Amino acid sequence: MTVALREPSSTPVAENTVDIVPEQVIPQGPVHCGSHMAISAGPSYDSMQWVAVEPIWPEWACGCGFRMDIDALDPVSGVWIAALRRQSLQHELAIAQNTLQLAFKKAVDAGVDPRALAEVTGVPATEIDSLLQ
Repeated sequence: MTVALREPSSTPVAENTVDIVPEQVIPQGPVHCGSHMAISAGPSYDSMQWVAVEPIWPEWACGCGFRMDIDALDPVSGVWIAALRRQSLQHELAIAQNTLQLAFKKAVDAGVDPRALAEVTGVPATEIDSLLQ
C-alpha cells in the first residue's frame, strides 16, 4: 500500500496500489559441508614488499577452510579475471609512465643533467627525449 500526500494541511490518502517486487534469484556457489560456499579473495601475494598487491585469482571458500579455484566450475571466468587484471595493470603502467615523465621534467628543469639522471634511475638513453616532451 502506498500513501500519497497532498498539501501540507491535508491528511494522507491511502491508495490501493501494491507494488509487487519479483523474487530475484541470487546465484549461489558450490555446496561443501552441506552449505553454499562464498567467493573469497584468495591468498595475497607479497611479491613486492613496497606496494600492496591484490590477489589475482578469487576462489570459493567454505566455512570449514576448504578452498576451490573459482574456474574449476567455470573456466571462462579465469579468462575474464586475467583480462581485467591485465587492463588494470596497463592503466597503472600508464599512470606510472606519466608520473615518471613529470618527475623527470621537474628534475631537469631544476638543473639536473638528463643523461646522468637517466643513468642513475635506469631509464634507457633512448627514452630521454620522449620523457622531456
